[in-house]
Parts: sequence; structure tokens; C-alpha cells
Amino acid sequence: MVGTVTHKAGDGGTPRFLAYPRAFTVQSGTNVVLSCQIVGDPQPSILWEKDKNTIEPSGRFHMESKGDLYSLLVSCATPKDSGLYVCRAKNSVGETYAATALRVEPAEPREEEGCSGSVAPAFLIAPSSMRVCRGEDVMFTCRVSGQPCPVLEWEKDGHKLSDLFESSHFSVGQKPEDWHFLKLFSARPQDGGVYVCRARSGSQEALAAAVLLVEPQALLDAVPGAKAFAVSAGKHAKFRCYVTGKPKPEIIWQKDGEPLAPGRRHLIYEDREGYFILKVLYCKPQDQGLYVCTASNTAGQTLSAVQLQVKEHRLRFQVQLADVEVVEREDAVLECQVPLETIPTSWYLEDRELQPSHKYVMEEQGVLRRLTIRDARIDDDGIYLCQMKDKGRSIAEVSICLPIPLLRLPRKLDVMEGENAVFCVETRDVIEGSCWSRDGIQLRESPRTVLKSFGRTHLLVLVHVTRQDAGIISFTVGESQTSSQLRVKCVKHDPPSAPVAAEMSVVESNTALLTWCPAPDSHLRPASHYLLERREAAGGEWVQCLATDLPSCVRVLGDSVPREADYCFRISAANKHGRSSPVEFPGSVHLAPAARLERGLQDTWVRDGEDAQFSLELSAVVHGSWFLNGARLSEQEDAGGRCSVQRHGMEHSLLIRGARLVDSGAQVTFMSGGVRDSAILHVQGEQGTHPGALPGPQQHGLSLPAGMPVLLECQVSTPDAPVCWLKDGKAVPLDDIIAMQAEGCVRRLLLRSACPSDTGVYTCDAGDDAVSFVVTVTAEPVRIISSNEEASHTYMARQRVELWCQLSRPAAPVRWYKDGEEVEVSESLVLEQEGSRCKLVLPCAQTQDTGEFVCDAGGDSEPVRIVSSNEGASHAYVAGQRVELWCQLSRPAPPVHWYKDGEEVEAGESLVLEQEGLQCRLVLPCARHTNSGLYTCHAGDNAASFRVTVTEVPVRIVSSNKEGPHSYVVGQRVELWCQLSCPVSPVCWYKDGEEVEVGETLVLEQEGLQYRLVLPCARMQDTGEFICNARDASVSYSVLVAEPPVRILQPPQRSLELLVQAPGCVELRCELSVQDAPVHWFKDGLEVDETDNLLLLVEGAWRCLFIPKSSAEDAGEYICETKDEAVSFDVKVYAIPAEPPVRILQPCRPVPVITVSPGETVTLCCELSREDAPVCWAKEGVRLEAGGSLVLEEEGAHRRLLIPAAQAEHSGKYTCDTANDTVTFTIQVLDPLVRILEKDVLPTHRHCQTMEDLVLEVHLSHSQGEVKWYKDGEKLQDTGRVRLEEDGVRRSLVILGATGKDAGEYLCDTGDDSIVFFITVEEPPVTIVGSTGTVVHRCLVAGEDLVLACELSRPDAIVRWLRNGQEVQPGERVQVEARGVLRQLTINGAQPSDAGCYICDAASDRMVTNVELRVKFLRGLSDVRARQGERVVLWCELCKARGDVVWRKDGRVLAPGPRRQMTAEGRERSLVLSRVEPGDAGEYCCESNDDQTLATLTVQGEHKASPPPRGLLFHGGDGDAGTVMSGL
Repeated sequence: MVGTVTHKAGDGGTPRFLAYPRAFTVQSGTNVVLSCQIVGDPQPSILWEKDKNTIEPSGRFHMESKGDLYSLLVSCATPKDSGLYVCRAKNSVGETYAATALRVEPAEPREEEGCSGSVAPAFLIAPSSMRVCRGEDVMFTCRVSGQPCPVLEWEKDGHKLSDLFESSHFSVGQKPEDWHFLKLFSARPQDGGVYVCRARSGSQEALAAAVLLVEPQALLDAVPGAKAFAVSAGKHAKFRCYVTGKPKPEIIWQKDGEPLAPGRRHLIYEDREGYFILKVLYCKPQDQGLYVCTASNTAGQTLSAVQLQVKEHRLRFQVQLADVEVVEREDAVLECQVPLETIPTSWYLEDRELQPSHKYVMEEQGVLRRLTIRDARIDDDGIYLCQMKDKGRSIAEVSICLPIPLLRLPRKLDVMEGENAVFCVETRDVIEGSCWSRDGIQLRESPRTVLKSFGRTHLLVLVHVTRQDAGIISFTVGESQTSSQLRVKCVKHDPPSAPVAAEMSVVESNTALLTWCPAPDSHLRPASHYLLERREAAGGEWVQCLATDLPSCVRVLGDSVPREADYCFRISAANKHGRSSPVEFPGSVHLAPAARLERGLQDTWVRDGEDAQFSLELSAVVHGSWFLNGARLSEQEDAGGRCSVQRHGMEHSLLIRGARLVDSGAQVTFMSGGVRDSAILHVQGEQGTHPGALPGPQQHGLSLPAGMPVLLECQVSTPDAPVCWLKDGKAVPLDDIIAMQAEGCVRRLLLRSACPSDTGVYTCDAGDDAVSFVVTVTAEPVRIISSNEEASHTYMARQRVELWCQLSRPAAPVRWYKDGEEVEVSESLVLEQEGSRCKLVLPCAQTQDTGEFVCDAGGDSEPVRIVSSNEGASHAYVAGQRVELWCQLSRPAPPVHWYKDGEEVEAGESLVLEQEGLQCRLVLPCARHTNSGLYTCHAGDNAASFRVTVTEVPVRIVSSNKEGPHSYVVGQRVELWCQLSCPVSPVCWYKDGEEVEVGETLVLEQEGLQYRLVLPCARMQDTGEFICNARDASVSYSVLVAEPPVRILQPPQRSLELLVQAPGCVELRCELSVQDAPVHWFKDGLEVDETDNLLLLVEGAWRCLFIPKSSAEDAGEYICETKDEAVSFDVKVYAIPAEPPVRILQPCRPVPVITVSPGETVTLCCELSREDAPVCWAKEGVRLEAGGSLVLEEEGAHRRLLIPAAQAEHSGKYTCDTANDTVTFTIQVLDPLVRILEKDVLPTHRHCQTMEDLVLEVHLSHSQGEVKWYKDGEKLQDTGRVRLEEDGVRRSLVILGATGKDAGEYLCDTGDDSIVFFITVEEPPVTIVGSTGTVVHRCLVAGEDLVLACELSRPDAIVRWLRNGQEVQPGERVQVEARGVLRQLTINGAQPSDAGCYICDAASDRMVTNVELRVKFLRGLSDVRARQGERVVLWCELCKARGDVVWRKDGRVLAPGPRRQMTAEGRERSLVLSRVEPGDAGEYCCESNDDQTLATLTVQGEHKASPPPRGLLFHGGDGDAGTVMSGL
């Protein structure tokens, strides 16, 4: 297709095509849309033509324009509409046009005669969606065209049918005239889903989809015996059921015997792990009940049950929400009542919290809570919740009644990329005029979009969704609409594997060379870049320091690290799917950055005895050395313990304690790498404080403390001149303290130890001249010699507290302070002084006495002064540094006060106040910019001020990929990154001077100190300059995004020769790598124009120059040129002299497809009408020559093409051309079948013992074959105990340590062949440990517990307990227990009926026990002595209540009579004899089956005395008491 430009060169507004109309071949009655994209300035006018005739808008032709997109709609196309359509665009600058061909075939497909050229597969008739009842057969049919003949594959929900169904459940086949079918036998509910048919022809593919719905059968009744499961009201309950079997089981869910169907609050589905899920959303109390999952297939059924309990919060709503049903566009009102007015509530629409608005009106009136939903629509249909804060919930459903009621779509649907998205809407009535749309654009039927309605059910299926399919899916009926958000989740990809062979080389100084190798499987999971991390060898966190595209090595310099230290490194591979685990390089390397001086040393002035401090700051954290007058100082205390070296980050400091006058002028030097800096120490002496102070000529006053010597000196003109020393006008007396000296012209007065009384004016009088000296001697200051300061001063209330200090002289005044304020003497605070000891006493301490007490003995001394400080040092810092301000006091004093900008500071984590001896410090551990200001330390009347300046840390860009090539192709990923020296906010990115905006096409990322700008899919407009600005630093990147190169994929040759016989057609075809790329056609160097006999066509990525009728003028060199490549065709047109036409007599046409296996010989043979006629063999339009794997033969009128050993690449379409005739052969070389060798001799029934290794092994027909192993229909995976092994053609399944669970049916499937193994795992016989096989006899007394136990050889063995051949059933008295290998039978309170032969049967072993029960007497009979006529009772007690006894007298059995009664009450047995006679005397016996008791009755003559009282107890001997009841 060519556009002809008629404007002058250089005009830029000429119309041009951005997208050309493409050719169509459609069935009659189909709507056809021809569209193209055209730009131009001014906007062009568009004209459509058909066969050079202008098309006028009419009933069936409709023209549309939307922006720069122009369309021609042909409604209900007929064969008459076939032809050449031209779109012309014209404006004032120029004109262009593009053409395309439309072919409309008749509705009834006509029989095709053979194949002509390669044609992409297409569905002439797609499979239809359907709904059937359970048990019906289902037939999907379709008709497919294409050359070579397409190969069809069917799948369901993204899975192969063979993976889901047994082979007997479905059938796939082909009928004549390119009809194909898929048949399902006896449809089951689980067969419902989306079926996709793929048609493949060569490298091209087409697909079509259909939906199947299967109505389920009646449900089974649920059974009891369920587990308990509890859930809080308002929460979700999720039930999972995992079932395996083949055929795949049918799953049915029930609640309380009633079937459950998917609905608003019931989700029923199968997840990706194979679990069948029932999810009950927002549970209510009425959801309580028995839930049963029933699974069944042709082999049987199983079920599982769960009892659901819904727990309500203890604080409940007084009035719950009620379900509401309203008509669309009316207001819906929900009301409930809370227990207390003060309880806050929140409203939710399912999981989304609602906010008050015009749509949602929320009211609170006392305990009433009301939600009004205004103008309710179908999307307001759902579940609403009112929730008290941290308490109960109330749930209600809002139903929207529509003019045409429908079941709404879910609010959102999450689908993995590549899966099918199914949307279903059910209306109350059968309707017409429904519409599906995505983001407001109507969806139409296509191979990837299935639209189907079954009565009231309406389906939309998006096949194999991509990220572009995401959006708002809407179903519209009239004015009603329901919507769902489709979210497409990306398929998870594995990150690359970790690199290997990591090594570190430290040969170069201050450099580390790191090398590694990509992972062995990097071709499967390639890494786009590698991430290098470092950390200090002494410990710390790993920090990313470099990202590189180099796959093998990187050099790390000392300047790349932040501080001097030993470093370790590790490397990990990364791509867009993630990063691998890191691999650490062995060893460590010492690296140091090149430092520069940021703040240098300064000369320091101190007084004699004060500390001197020097400090400087570098740009990096490195080590350094200090020198004092050229002598190096160590890190520890040096110079007699006077020097201390410290380093805090980038700051180095030297402290010289107690500087002396001799140190004045000392040079202090610091050295580190290329940094060197020096300063001078100045020490000043204090006036009047040195021994032997000597006033000079200009000095006439001297002040010193008592005890110090005083030397007054003057010089006279002659050595022998006499002088007189006076004090206050009186001569100075000479004694041991005062001495006068004369040496030459020098005259001296020496006071060896001055005292305050020596204060006065001293004069040296030489007669004619005099000089005076004013001497002031101050008293020695009071010193505190000792105190109990160091003792513990922690007291209990009401204890006595005594604080004391010893002064240097007695009676010196002192002052006591508490918390800085002077104390007042009272009954609760006493001040005492005894000689030189001063005391503060708290006779009875109280809690308010807690505080700091200070004893100040400076009444005669100087006030507190600030002796020294670091006030004069520079106090300029960088954020994050440590700031320390200090001042030295003249004596201990109460705490000083620190101020910042006039306000007293408060101590905290960010500001610390310290006091150590005489030194007070203010410390900022981590300075911030807000800490800048004027700090003042107040101590008494003295103050020291410090001007502190804190600046932000300068940001440096440590590394970036600025220098990398930033030339990209449209669609590539662009990643710009830079590594900063420290965190900073914000970091701004700019493009061409304007700040970028984050969106789907531009992503800003941050990971640690690395900041990235990512363009996931670069576009042309992304070309420009990008700048990353990080406050003090910036880096720019020049990005160039170019169009992808346009390659010519077909033909592979760049120069072809084409021989054409006039007036045959000429067709020159090229396939491009970019579908919409323009091309230019040239003939003999000149660009061609489209004419009636030369057409330029565009078919997707193909560009075609077509000459319907060739002539000698059409011969020449034709060139198809893209912007990057070109291909030439040398077309030669020849005319045949008038000879009889050459016809191909054999074979007859159409020639059937020749199907062969790899390695077979293929022979293509033609018989011509003339023996001397030449032929031309070609494959896919490319001329074939003899040689290689092809043999061309001529024998008389026969022409043959032989392929001795066919391979897969020989598949295709072959043509034999004569001057007047052509025949086409289609060869299809089948893939080699994977067969299982010697399958008939393999043992398929295998037996193995428990814990033996089970090995199943097959040999395949070739080593490249793949197999799948299944057990009982479930696919096996390679795990620790199950191993799938390959070795050449051998495939093995190894199960280590087989158990009884491993028994079953194993299938080895190659796709073309299979074999089934039946495995039986025999467990070792169960034996009873310690059993000798003999019968054990047990005898026990009735009422005792019978316990029979044995120990088995296996803990999982099953035993049966038998009594007299009948199995013992557990009951109230009978317990059967199994604990590990122990088996135990317990019968509580054994009865005679429990006696018998007991057997513990363990299948292969048994234990036999004979149990006998005896009835014993607990209390026997006692001898009785009675008188004649009395009533006698003989009684005894059995061990059980139901025992039978026999009474005997003198060996004869007694029977009841008038005077003899026998009773049984509980366990007692009694014999009552009324009015005994002498004949009743004798030996009585009470006899049970197993025991007896004897007693003697003695009857005495009649006694005339009064009868004894009733109930008289007689004691007979030492035995048990016998009772004789006497009565009339």
C-alpha cells in the first residue's frame, strides 16, 4: 500500500497515515469496519471510494470520525461489496491515499479445491455456548480454515482436557469439510466452565471460546458427626475441603440439609491449590448450622461436616438492623439502636467504610443510629454494617428492585494474568437489549470475548486476560446498570539465581577488584543487573553501594566508601521480578576515602594550668596522627598523661591538660593522608601569683595572698649609696621575716612570708631620691579540707541528716545553699560550727528536704568566676555532628544556667547538661539545623557566650548510571538511578525543566540511599533531558527513545529472482517486524505509484505488490524498502510460443495431505502431458534446487521430488509448476511418538514390604520424551521422599521407605503411551510382645475391676477384643484404649456374667485369657446364744449385691417356713428364726458358689425373768458382733 504525496518538499502539514486500513475476508451478512488513522495540518477532508467510485453515505454505508481516527462501516456486507476500497485524505498542503481489499464470501461455504498459498488459521464457525442438564451429552463444533491445514487443541479453564478428565469422558475428532468437534459424555456439574479451541497453522494461531453450564442434581441429605467451628458476628467463615479422585469429584455444599448456591454472601469455588471453598461472608446468627461438603464420582462418595457457631459480642445492639428492599432511585434507610448514647459507631458497605456525604446521610439521635442512602442504584445493592467501636456489629442487606430485576456483579474480581475472567448476571425475566462494556466502551463478540445469554442468565467471558483487560466491567439493561472492577494480577516470576565463584583481589592499594560468574541457570532466569553491598568488617548493616550491568567484575575504590575501615562485600543478581540471595566475597579489604580539610586548626591562648584544646574537621571519616613539636602522639594518653586524642565522626580533637608556661609556643600538627595543618599554643601567666614577684620600674603596686614572699628592689646610682626602707613612713624593723640586701647598685627588701599586717606603702629613701611600693597582702582563702560529701546521703523520712565540712581555718564564715537558694535556720534545719568544722543538721528529715545542698566557704574568697571555656573556638557544625560547649569554674558552685537565644534550655535526649568537677558542659549529641543560635552559660555574675551555627549535611551524589548509554527503543524499560551520600527530602526529578508527574508510565522509587526513575515502557515523547535534584547536588541524563528498527522477516533472502510467464500475476510479499511500519516500493530505482494493474496491499505485518496481469513491461528490479532494510526482487516476464499447453495429468486434485513419520521417505510425483516440458518445484513460494536433503528426478513425462529422510522442517506446502498448470502437495511430518518399550513384559503388579524402597522403571522410545507419573489420579511431584529420575531413555519413580499409604494405582503417561502399575505394600505381621501362645487364667472377686492389657509390635495395628467369641463393645463399664503400642480392655466392677474366655485378636497373633469371678463374703456369720422362744437373726455380708446364697443347718439345706425367713437386702443376707426351740440349735452355714461362712446357735432353756429390751446387742467372744432381735 502506498500513499502518494503531492505537496512540495519541505511542507510539514501534508496528510499522512499513521495506521492503514487492513484487508478483510468475511462471510455475507457480517458488519465490516474499515478504519485508518490520519494526521495533517490543517485537518484533512476524508473521501472513501470503491472501485474508483465515490461512496456516498447511505443506509448500509456509514462514515465516522473520532479525532484522527476515520472509519467506514459497511452493514450486512454482501458479495457485491467485495472490491478495492480507497481512503483519500486531502488538505490545502497536499493529498495522500491508502487502499485495501474487501472480500465477502457467500453465506454457504463453497467447496475449496486444494490449497493456494499459506493462509493464517481462522474460525469460519466458532463453537457455541450452551446450557445442559446433568447426564446429557455435549457437542462443541467449529469450522476452521487455514493453510497448512490447522491443528486443533481443546482446553478447559486453561488446562488440557487430559489433565482434567479421564479419556472415556470426552472425544475429540474431525469431520469432512474442515469441521471439528469436542464431545463430552454424560455431563457433570464440574464440567461447566470456559472451553477454548486453539487452531495452529505453522507459527500462526487463532482461538475461539464457548461457555458450558451444567445444571446440578438433587442434593444428598447431610449426616451428623461434625467438627465445631466458631466465628464472630460480622466476620467471614471459610470452609476448605480437599478431595481427590478420578474422575474429578462433584462437590455439593449443604446447610442443615438444604442446598447452598452461590450468592451475595455465599462464595463457592475451587482455589488454585485444588481446595473446594465455601465462604460465608459477614456471618449473622442465623448462619449457625451444620455445613456439609459432599464429594462424589462414579467410584463412590465421601463427605465432611462442620458445625458453625456465630458468637456475638457481649455488648450488643438493642435493636438490630433489618434487611431493606427499595425500588431503584428511591432512598434506602437503615436504623438500629445502640446500648448507650455515648458509643460511637461507623458504617460500612462490605469492607469499605462510608463517610458522611450527600449520598450517605448519617444521623445519631440518642441511642438511634440511622443511615440514609439517597438515590439508591444497583451498585448500592450489598451488605451494610453498623459497628460500635471495638464492639459488636449489626448487619443488613440492601436489595435494589429494578424495573428489570437482575442479580448484580461482584464489586471486584481478581484474576491471574492468562486465566479466564467470567462475569454472570441473572435477570428475573427474559430480556433483550442488554449491553456489556469496559470503561464505558461497549464490548463486542470476538475470539477472546464471549457474549452469551441463556434465557435469564447472561455471560461475559474474557479469554486469557492480560493487564490491558483490567477496568470497570458493566452490564446495562435499559436504565439499570451493575458494575464490577476487574483486576488482573501479574503472574509471579522467579527472581534470578545467586551468582557463583565470588572472589576478591586486593593487589592494588586502596582498591578491591571483585569478580563473579552468573548462575548456571542464568539462561532460564536472566539477571538484568547486579547489586553490590558493603559493610564494615567490625559489624553493622549491609548498605547497597553499586548497581552494575557488568556480568562478571567491578572495581571498588577507596573514594567510594564513607569512612576509613575494613570492608566486606556481597553481590546479588536482580531483575524486574526480584533479587537473588546475596553471595559474600571471601575476606575483607582496607579502604580509605581521600579526605580534605573542611575546618582547620586555630591558635589557642590559655592561662597557666588550664586545658588547651585543638580541633579540626575533615570531609570524610579517616584516621589521622597528631604531633606536638614534631613528636607523634598516640591514640592513648601521651606526654605523661597530659595529651588526649579523640575522634568523633569527621571531627578530630587534641586535649592538652594543664598547659604550662614552658609549653607556650609549642607547635601542634595534624596529618592524615594528603591533609596537614598546624597551630601554636600560647600560655599566659597570671599577674601577682608567682613566687618572688618583682615589680618593675613602672610597677608601683603589688597584691598577693598571705604566705607568699615579697621582694622589693630598686637601683641606686652609686654602689656605696645608703638607703633607708620605710613602711607607712616608719622604718622597717629587721627580724627573721624581713631582711635588707645590698648588691652593687641594687638595694632589696625581702619579706620571706607576707601576712595581712604587712600591707602598706613601702619606701626606699636614698636621701636625694625615693621610690614607693604599695603592697597589699590578702588573707589566705578559706579551703574545705574534708567533708562527708562522698558518703551515701539516702535517708528515710524522720531520720537525722548531718552534713559537715572541715575548713582550712577556724571561725571562717560559710553559707549553706539548697538547690541554689540560701537556707534559713529553723527547728527543722540547724547550722552548727565547732572550731573549723561546720555542720548542717536536719533533726527529722522530710521528703521535701530532698535536693542538692552546697557549703560555700568563700565569704572571704572571690566570687565564682568562669576561668576558661571553648568560647573562642569555632562553633560551626554540620547536621548530625556532636556539639560540646564547656566552661571551667573557679570553684565548685551550685549548678550554672544555660540559655539559648535568651531562653533557658531544658535537658532532654537531644540536649544534655553535664557537670564534672569544675567543668560544666552543654552537649548536643546529634546537632540539627534548629540548634543554631547564641548559647550563654551563667555562673554567678560571669557569663560565657557561644555562637553555634549548624548547617545541613552537604548532599553528594556518590554514584549514578549517568555515564551509561541511554538510547532506547520504544517499549523498552528505562531506569535512571543515583546513589546519594545521605538521606534527603525531597528528591525531585525534572524532564526538560519541568517536574515529572508519577503515573503508570513513570514510576519513582527509593531503596535506601538509591533513588530511581523508571519508565516501564518507553515512548517517543520520553526523549529529553532528565535531572535528579537532591538539594545541593544534581545529575542529568540525556535519554533518547527511538522507534524500533523495522526488519524484513520474510523472505529471508535479500535478493530473489522471480520468473513469471505472461500474462500471469506477479505477487511480491514481505513480512515486517512492525505491523504499522510504512514501506516504499521501487521499480528500477523509481518509486512506483498504484494503478489499475499494480496494487499495493497491506495485510497486518505483510506488504504486497500485486500485478494481476503481467507483461514484458513489468519485468525489472523491484525493491521493498523500510527505514532500516530493503529486499529486491528480480522479476523476469517471458512469453511462451504457441505450443500445446503443458498439463499435469497426475496426480488428481485436490491432493490429500501426505502424513509421514520422521525418517520416512517422501516422494512427490507428477505426470506431464509433454515429456520435454520443464517444471519448477517450490516450497512456500521459494524455488527448490536439487542437493542436500532433496532429490529432483525426471523420467519421461514423470517429474519427482524425493525427500530421503523426512524431518519436521520438511512440513509445508510444495508446488510443481509448469507453464500452464500447477499442482500442490501438502506434507505433514508428525512429531515422533514417545512409546514405552517392552511394555508387555513389564511386571505391572508389584508387591513390597513396608519401609522398602519402591522403584518403578520404564524405557522410552527416545531420550527426549517426557513422562508424568500419577498415583490414584493425582500427579506426583519430585519431593524428598518421592524422586522422579531420568537417565537417557530410562524414567524411574522411586519412593523411599514405602508405607501402606503408598499402595495404589500408579500411571506413567508419555502423552502417546501409558502404563499402569498396581502396587501392594505388605506390612509386617502384628505380634503381641511377650505372648507365649498359652492360655492365661485370671481369677478375681466380683466387684473388682478387670484389666486386660498387651503390648503390640506396631503402634498402628488394630486389634479386636472378644469374649466367648463375641466382640466386646465399649460401654459405661467397658473401656477399650489404645496408647501407642499398648492395647487395654477395662471392665469396671466385674460381675459373674463377665466371666469367660477373653481374646485380644491382632489378626496375625492373639492373647487368650480365661477369667473366673468368685463371690466372697466380706463379713461372715457369728455364733449366737439365745433363750428358748426368742427371735434370732443370723446375717452376713457378700462382696456384691446380686450374689446367690444357700442356707444350711448341720449340712442340710434349709427352706423358708413359718418360723424361718431368708432375706436379702443389698449385700446383706439374713436368716430369721422366730420363737427358737432347743431343736433349732446347731451349726448354720451360708454358702455361695465360691465361699461359705459358719456359725453355731445355742438355745438355752426358758427364762422366767423379764424379757430383755429390744435391739439388745450381745457380744460373743472377740469376733464380730452378732445381733439377736428379741421380740414377742
